Parts: sequence; structure tokens; C-alpha cells
Amino acid sequence: MPCETSSTHVCAEDVNCPPDRLSQTKEDTNNTMGSDSNYWAIWQKRVSRRSVLRGAGAALGTLTISGMLGCGPASVAKQTSAAVGTTPSAAIPKRGGTLNLAAPSQFSNLNPHTGGSGSNTYVYDHLVNIDDRSGETELALAESLEMPDPLTYVFKIKPNARFQNIPPVNGRPVTSEDIAASWQDMVADPRTGNKGVFVDFVDHYETPDPSTFVVKLKEPNAWLISYNGLIAPFPSVVIPKELIEKKLKDTVAIGPGAYVLEQFDPASVISFKRRPDAWWTAERPYVDRIVQRVITDPAARAAAFKAKQIDVISARDKVEAEELKSYSPDVVVYKQLGTPYVLYLRADNNGPFRDVRVREAVYSALDIKEFIDRAELGEGEISGPVGPNLPLWALSADEVKKYFPHDVRKAKQLLEAVGWDNSREFELKYPNQPKYALLSEILRNQLAAVGIKTKLVPQDLNTVWQPQTMVNGNFQISVGPVPLGYNDANMALRNFTSRGVGWGNLAGWSDLEVDEIVGRQMREFNEAKRKEIVLDAQRLILKKYAPFVSLYSAYSFTAHWSYYHPDELRGTLSRNGHYRWLDEEARAAMLR
Repeated sequence: MPCETSSTHVCAEDVNCPPDRLSQTKEDTNNTMGSDSNYWAIWQKRVSRRSVLRGAGAALGTLTISGMLGCGPASVAKQTSAAVGTTPSAAIPKRGGTLNLAAPSQFSNLNPHTGGSGSNTYVYDHLVNIDDRSGETELALAESLEMPDPLTYVFKIKPNARFQNIPPVNGRPVTSEDIAASWQDMVADPRTGNKGVFVDFVDHYETPDPSTFVVKLKEPNAWLISYNGLIAPFPSVVIPKELIEKKLKDTVAIGPGAYVLEQFDPASVISFKRRPDAWWTAERPYVDRIVQRVITDPAARAAAFKAKQIDVISARDKVEAEELKSYSPDVVVYKQLGTPYVLYLRADNNGPFRDVRVREAVYSALDIKEFIDRAELGEGEISGPVGPNLPLWALSADEVKKYFPHDVRKAKQLLEAVGWDNSREFELKYPNQPKYALLSEILRNQLAAVGIKTKLVPQDLNTVWQPQTMVNGNFQISVGPVPLGYNDANMALRNFTSRGVGWGNLAGWSDLEVDEIVGRQMREFNEAKRKEIVLDAQRLILKKYAPFVSLYSAYSFTAHWSYYHPDELRGTLSRNGHYRWLDEEARAAMLR
């Protein structure tokens, strides 16, 4: 029978829906969670892809912060109305062609759990995904999902789901043992981020037979099946157990996904070709080949785009976006609001910012408007603990501004009260990219004005800053992207809790009151009540001047040639970009 469209089933577009997928009744739910909290209704709620749009860099397939940062490159962003350009016109997708992309920094490895090369996007797959086209949650490797009680998830694996026909896996079916091995190895790997849900909420896995995978939880979590839960793009990918056992996942890419690894040179290029033995649908993905070349210089990337050597580009700012648009009427530009840029202050027991008065001094020293005006040419919004890209859950800008008064005199008084040593110099570490260099320069000057001395230390994003500096807490002050991209307030707030330490809470700071209120919102299934708790949690975090400081969210600008149809830039992590396509005839006409 065809898949139903009601919220009682979560189905892939091209598979039949098995009956009784969700066997728990509303009465059973109310007995478990309380009469005013329908757990299953919350879980079954469709996830809108428009609310989990990744930032420009991610939508391009360019790798910036992947790996430890779980979800994603530049940001997770909600699409806004385009500042320039138009939306792609409705057209009949065409099969074929090579999609040419650019990466701003070199790749680290092929490990899909750390996202070192973006290989998970194309080579691997998940039990559940978010459909690019409809924006709805869909089953991927899973044929069905049953929830007999709030602590049990039972996945049935599609019988035709197979790994790529490459030794030592040789095209065999995906089994429950592969999933268990993948997730257990992911949790054990210290390089993997965004795995807090697997650690904190998963009690154990069961593999009663090759086609059945059971997840047993320690406690209920309303957002477990989400972009940052059991379907987190990097941690939840399924790897054949042979790669785990032979410790090959860093150097070999074999998965059940739509593309096969074709070429990999960490310093220059990675490419993929469409899998010839597609088991999910013969029609998609539409693109036959994907080539991503390392182009570190922004000017060189812009030149490559104008020469149509790459099909998509993340503009540095509004000025470049408008310049690209004016270059040709065939250039389409989108504007998106992303997750915040973050100031990290090390505030664990040995950290210099463990004293709340010092942190308040830093907040008082910051001039958020200068960051937005200089780094974004005014194209940004001040951010609270939950970014303004999630307006349902975010505090108002006016409320957030109260905690960032830009009061130099107050900051100096606070530091004087704690006996601050003005001669002490801190290393300010940041990803070696133009945006972060500018943010760090602005920050250095603002801190210097109140007596906090810093030395700028640029680091390669994927080989040093991400896997060494931030994961290991080897910093005192740093500026960078939000550590874990999020599409829900729960993930944003987790970055401020003890449960987030080691995953998203890179500052090493926690507070019992914050832990309690963040945990409370996670257990609240009534959305209106939950929203109030989320807002109160943010107010508490700001009152404590948390050392994980969301500065502002920037509008990013993405340009692509009109022959490329990205399906409204919904991203590539969900269902591996199956719906984007290329009009090669139009491309050829432009090149003539």
C-alpha cells in the first residue's frame, strides 16, 4: 500500500509503510508520561527540513567544522528570504553530470564518525534520515521502527539494504551487528563528537537476529529521534563491522550509501561516483559524480566559480554575494541565518575564567555590534544561548542585550575586584580562516581595552583546532563555530550542561542549577510548557555568565549556477543529497 501522509507514520518516499509501526497506544503513553504529555505524538511529529537547513558551507558540501562538531560545517541554519537572486524554478530533474564543489581546508581522513572528509554524506547511510525533498523524517536502512514502551526502540532492517561491493565487505547485507559495532566504536572513539545522546541515554543494544536492532534507553527522551539524537549525521552512520574489526575506518570508505569513493588525496581532492547497484531506488540520486577540490584561498574559489570550475560557492559576505550575482544573470544567491559564532572560555577547575566575576567582565567588554558590523557588514543578529535561527525557542534580542552592555569601566572594576593580573597573556586560538581571523582580532582589541591580554594563534581547522585543541580542551580562549549544529533548543542548551562536557560543552563548565532546568525541558512533552522552561533556562545561563558565549548569528550567502538545482539548498546530509540535480545541457550552453 502507499505510504500514509498522516503523522502516525514516518515513511520513506519510495517504500511501503508496514502496518502497526508504532504499536504504543495513546492510553499506554498517558499511563507512562502523564495525561497531558503525549510522548508518541511528539516523536511522530514531522521534522521540517526548512528548520534544519545547514549553513552555506555545508550546503555546498564544503568541509569546515564537521568531525568533532558533529553536524556540521559552517552552521545549521534556517533559510530566510533571499536577499538577492531567485528560488530555483520547478523543473523535471535530470539524471547525470558531475557536481563540482570546493573545500576551504584539507581533509583529515575517511572516518565517517568524525566527518573528516564528508564521506559519510555520500558513502554511508543511517537507519533514519531527513528527506531532502519533503522535509520529513524518513526511514532509510530501517524498514520499520516500533516503540513498545518509552525505553525501547526496535528497528527492522530492510532486507535489500547492502554494502558496496568492495573487499573485504563484498556487497553483503547490512545486519544488526554492523549497527551495534558502528555505534559502540563511535562511542569509544575520543575523536567523535555529538555522541552525548548515545552515552547518556542509551543503556545497551540488542541484536536478536541479523535484521533486528534494539535500542534500550536509560530514561525517556522526547528528542531522541532527531538531528542530534539517534540520527545525528556523523555518529549514527552505519559502518560494516569488518572495517571496525580491522581498524580501517580512517583509511577505507565502504558503506551502504549512494556513492562509492573514487579518489582521495587529503591535501587536494576527494571524489565519489554513483553506486551502480543502488538498492533503494533506480532513479536517485540524480548526480552521477561528485568532485570536491581543496581551494583554500577565497579569491581563488571565487575565480573558480566564475570560470564554472565549481558549481556552488559560499560567499564571504554580502558584498561578494552581490558581486557574484552581478557577474551573471545565471547566478542564483540565497541568504540564510546560521547558528551562532562562539567565544570559548576555559572555565573548569584549572581554567582562568572559572570565577564568575571574570566572566561577567568579559561579557561587559564585548561589543557585539562591532562584531556584526565589521565581520558581517551588519548582516547578523545578536544571539542568546539558543540562536536566533530558532525563533520559537530564542530569547528576544532586547533581553539578550542586557547581558552585553559594552561597559569598559564596569569590566575593569570587576577585574580589579578579583585581583586580575593585567600582565598575564593568554593564547587566543582560532581556525585559520579569514572570518575567524577577523573575529579574533576584534576580540583581542576588546579584551585588551579592559586589561585582558591575548596573543593570536591561528590553527588549521580540521587537523589541529578541531581534533586537538577543542576536543582535548587545550585552550584558554578561543573563537569558532558553534560546536554542535542543532535544529532544536535541546541541543543548544546541552552545550551548557555537565552532560555536554566532552561533546558540545567545550568550556569544561557546568552548574547544578543549569543541569536541572535543562534536564527538565528535555522531559517536558507539552510544547508550550517546554518553551517557557527553555526561555527560563537561557535566562539562568546568562545570569551565570556561562563561558560558552554565543556572540551572534550571521546571515550567510550561497551562490550557485542556475544549471545546478539544489532543491532549495536543503543540504546533503539528509538522504545523501538524492534530489539535487544538474542540467548538463544548460551548463554546456553557458560554456559555449
